[in-house]
Amino acid sequence: MKRNQLALILVLLAALGGVALLLRSRDSASWSSSAAGSSEKILSFPLNDVSRVTIKTSGTELNLVKQEGTWRVAERADYPADFGKVAGLLRKLWELRATQDVKAGPSQLGRLELLEPGSTSDSGTLIELTDGSAKPLGSLLLGKKQNQMSNRSFGDVSISVGRYVMSPAHAERVYLVAETFDEVQPKPDLWISRDFLKVENPKSIALAGAAPGMNWKVSRQTVTGPWTLLEAKPGEEPDSTKFNTVTSYLANLGFADVLKADALPAETGLDKPSTLTIETFDGFDYLLRIGKLMGTNYPVLVSVKASLPNERKPGADEKPADKARLDQQFQEKQKQLNEKLTKEEKLAGRPYLVAKGTVEHFLKERSALLKSEPPPAPTAGPSTKPRPTPSKRPK
Repeated sequence: MKRNQLALILVLLAALGGVALLLRSRDSASWSSSAAGSSEKILSFPLNDVSRVTIKTSGTELNLVKQEGTWRVAERADYPADFGKVAGLLRKLWELRATQDVKAGPSQLGRLELLEPGSTSDSGTLIELTDGSAKPLGSLLLGKKQNQMSNRSFGDVSISVGRYVMSPAHAERVYLVAETFDEVQPKPDLWISRDFLKVENPKSIALAGAAPGMNWKVSRQTVTGPWTLLEAKPGEEPDSTKFNTVTSYLANLGFADVLKADALPAETGLDKPSTLTIETFDGFDYLLRIGKLMGTNYPVLVSVKASLPNERKPGADEKPADKARLDQQFQEKQKQLNEKLTKEEKLAGRPYLVAKGTVEHFLKERSALLKSEPPPAPTAGPSTKPRPTPSKRPK
């Protein structure tokens, strides 16, 4: 190889090395993080002035709106929101601080899922805060979660330990925070209040359905007493174990979602419902109207009323020394019952979607709630014992 050719090759290699070094340096400047981190607050806004929280992802939006002091879910016809969940999110945003200050250029935002919702598949989740006059108070873009491997007894698993975030008002600043914001999803059913009926100490339960077998009523004399079937036919005896299961579900009722108040009764089956009526020892009367099965849930309309005494009737042999104590206990109990009534009365007028597995504990035929007939005892049949073989006589 001639000396001039060798020199030319060396010059070209040096040039290529310089270009590579330049590109690496530029990429490093576009994507780096401060190991020391940053303790500054990411958002600064008047916490008590927030009246609307909007959560946006590609093609989906959720609005939590504060109306007359109550947070509501706009996408569920202003049904009350879970106050603790909304307040928790606002407090988390107000206190949010960076654990790392990440230097990421515009070309890196897609990899971090920090593009505006709807722009590309790499877009993030946007939270916007406004006051009562629709004035913007702050916003935060949630990007990709940071995961790390954790050794568990069943093997290594990847868990989320943080998330990349960015304030659109300061698009040049990207942060890594310790919060994962798993709860921030634009799904209305995740934000509605879960307060619901809690039917306690039932005294009587009655079902009225379309089919003849779906009509029955049971009652009992005390909270722990046995159930009696009204208008029982000869041989009919209610199974207390089965009714204890019914009362257990009534005391822990929940719902999957809520429908609009103007949902068409013909579509939900609430134009011709089955009805469950419950009377309690505390003076509450509940009426549950149950529609037709919709997927995995039944639409249910609820209503409640109560007759609560204002004064306690003293016992015949009550001592004066006990009267003050018993009167105080009575007043405390009546206060709790009145608060319960006020809360449960607000549930009327909205069809709730209650899980099939819950409702079908109530929608049982009369025969399914009775004690089963014991299996008949086996009858003695002809003996199958083999006859002894006669012994042979010696010849």
